[in-house]
Amino acid sequence: MNKEFLYTLLDSMSVSGHEIPLQKKVIAEMTPYCDEIRTDYTGNVISILNPGAPFKVMLAAHIDEIGLIVTHIQEDGLLRVAKSGGIYPSLYPGHQVVVHGYAGPIYGAVVHSKDTEKAELKVGDLHIDIGAKDAEDARKYVQEGDPIHLNTYHAEMPNSFLSARAVDDRGCAFIILEALKRAKERGCRIGVYAATTVGEETTMRGAYWAASAVKPDVAIAVDVTFAFDYPGTDPKESGNVRLGKGPVICNSSIANRKVNELLKSCARDKGLPYQMESYMGSTHTDADKIHFSGTGVVTALLSLPLRYMHSPSEVCHMDDIENAIELLAEFLCRINESTDLDPFH
Repeated sequence: MNKEFLYTLLDSMSVSGHEIPLQKKVIAEMTPYCDEIRTDYTGNVISILNPGAPFKVMLAAHIDEIGLIVTHIQEDGLLRVAKSGGIYPSLYPGHQVVVHGYAGPIYGAVVHSKDTEKAELKVGDLHIDIGAKDAEDARKYVQEGDPIHLNTYHAEMPNSFLSARAVDDRGCAFIILEALKRAKERGCRIGVYAATTVGEETTMRGAYWAASAVKPDVAIAVDVTFAFDYPGTDPKESGNVRLGKGPVICNSSIANRKVNELLKSCARDKGLPYQMESYMGSTHTDADKIHFSGTGVVTALLSLPLRYMHSPSEVCHMDDIENAIELLAEFLCRINESTDLDPFH
């Protein structure tokens, strides 16, 4: 496992709609391992193994993160913002932020006052202080549309726990890219299309574009899921998911049962831990758009357990990352055009 690449992904800026700088790092990392890399006009990067193979499996994980976007510069130089993805405004006051302006990154702070202590804080209540004298001075550094992220980065914790901003979903982007590398080492013969998709936190456009272009026989979306092993959570919601107990296979109306059974079989044969969760209806991941692309795609969802989702300091477990990589690599080496995916058989 290339931890240096994992930390590069976690520490980079990729606010939804502004993923290209990080996607260029994906291209640089994956070029030596792939037979082909494709990009598209919406910003996806698809790393491909065996592009001539008739049977195609697409792995998809979104590369974008939640954040803020500059909408207005006040006369006093403070910035007003809108959300890019599902943020919790109450988590922002008092935090340092990075504004990625046209002149380079600018550091600032989210204004914290008695007004921001109210329970029903909205994103429109937030102000960003970049130390500007006035609006004219602020415009030397930033403009409307610039992305903003919280100034937090990865931190290794005891017992193989890891905290970072936006493990959702760059931790899973790492998983699918490492799985491709490992499958190649083991002589995988099928076509593997590892798509780091854009825009999941806002529009899910990237997954639809990628699936429509690839037309995979099977797709597995890899995203995070809620862990239920910390205060204030209830495992009755979808399953007793815990950190360090393995990646999570999703039972849902979208997930293909035979693909799920093959994932379980791969895990059992390799001695890998896995967990189960249940969601009926939409999964609110790239799986939803992939499943309905083209004439329909056989789809499954594999998830990384996560604490404190969409917060400045999400927490995951390194063992779950490793076991997810291993499970997907084994799956890619086992599935082929002879695999029976027909639910009527």
